[in-house]
Amino acid sequence: MRARIRVSTLAALCALLASSACKRGEESRAAVETATAAGTLALTRGDWQPAFDAARASFHRDGAATARTLRSTAVVVRQEAREANDVGGLWLTRSADELDSLAAGLSSGAQRSERSLDSAFARLEHAEALNRIANATGEWAKQEHARAGEELTSGVDHFERAAKNARIELDARATKAAANARELGRRLSDGAAATTNEFLRTVTALDSQIRRLGDRIPWTH
Repeated sequence: MRARIRVSTLAALCALLASSACKRGEESRAAVETATAAGTLALTRGDWQPAFDAARASFHRDGAATARTLRSTAVVVRQEAREANDVGGLWLTRSADELDSLAAGLSSGAQRSERSLDSAFARLEHAEALNRIANATGEWAKQEHARAGEELTSGVDHFERAAKNARIELDARATKAAANARELGRRLSDGAAATTNEFLRTVTALDSQIRRLGDRIPWTH
């Protein structure tokens, strides 16, 4: 009986996330260019590391450049949020608001720590991880199992970057959930089969750890 309840609960979660994820439009990868202290930076949806590196590089010597990078990143994040699933859209929008708030503080001369910058980008990677996990569930529901594997693997990547940016060491449960998800993502991407129950167990475990990590990342505003 417990096994049936568990499977039913996972199936309900899949249906909920799939309904949300299927609202997502075709993802545009057009880059947005912004001026940084080191030159022009091209920002692409879902690839936030270059923006983080540029913001960190200018943080202590050129607050105006850092603020420009943050605002430009927020623009790209909002573009992605508009086409994202409901789960991802909500978290990405909140992250864009945080980036704009941090940029406004820097422009006004407010004292901000480097840790606040790290937390803002950790929060962005956390939002992207949730977005990718919901996308994976939507692709699975459409029988696009290889695409589901790619999105699941991407979700693990963003989860691990969120922890790194936040300077949080993942514990054994989180590490295991990430490893299991990465392995399943690789198998699906390579065309291997998996049961719905295995997919849902893996996604649910990773989703739980992503949200748990989010509770530990401080907001900067």
